[in-house]
Amino acid sequence: MDSTAHLLIAFAITDLIACLMPGPAVATVTGLALGGSLRGMAGAIMGINAGNGLWYVMVGTGLVALVKRAPEVLAVLGWAGIAYLFWLGIQTWRARAHLETGRAGRQVGVLRGLTTGIAVQLANPKALLFFTVFLPPFLVLSRPVSPQLATLAAIGITLEVLVLMGYGLLAYRLGGLALSPTAERRVARVSGGVFMAVAAGMALARVQA
Repeated sequence: MDSTAHLLIAFAITDLIACLMPGPAVATVTGLALGGSLRGMAGAIMGINAGNGLWYVMVGTGLVALVKRAPEVLAVLGWAGIAYLFWLGIQTWRARAHLETGRAGRQVGVLRGLTTGIAVQLANPKALLFFTVFLPPFLVLSRPVSPQLATLAAIGITLEVLVLMGYGLLAYRLGGLALSPTAERRVARVSGGVFMAVAAGMALARVQA
């Protein structure tokens, strides 16, 4: 298995964990689902991933320009991304994830859900930081960057859709997602441990390269 395949697997694992950790996107989708609005939920999932697509395009365009003009900057960003992943692992390990949702007072249509999802994803200031520092460690600078970014975007958006659908349907069926404090701690520690392990593995690979 070549280095690109290893990076794609590592990206899929870390991105899946990031998607699974409850945040604004999960809260939006489950909030609509808890109110019994499957159409609104579907619209929100589409909107959130439309926002993700815009982030990939905007950040990706900048990364392509960096490769052409200042590849050393992208290398620095790669190390920054590894540090960010490790820091995220520590934060995830230490703090439990809480799912903050509430029952919607009325049904929400697809269009309303779509616009809400886009707004939530684009209004999140952490999204730019996440995409800017999260993508560079998974790129092989000696190969064309654009196809790699397209592949990462396809993986990321597919995982986001599947995870949000899972959360939404569970919320719709069960009337909510509630984990015990013990279960939350276990999930957080496993997730944080994987983040730190992936960061350490990528750092080792860069040192040995």
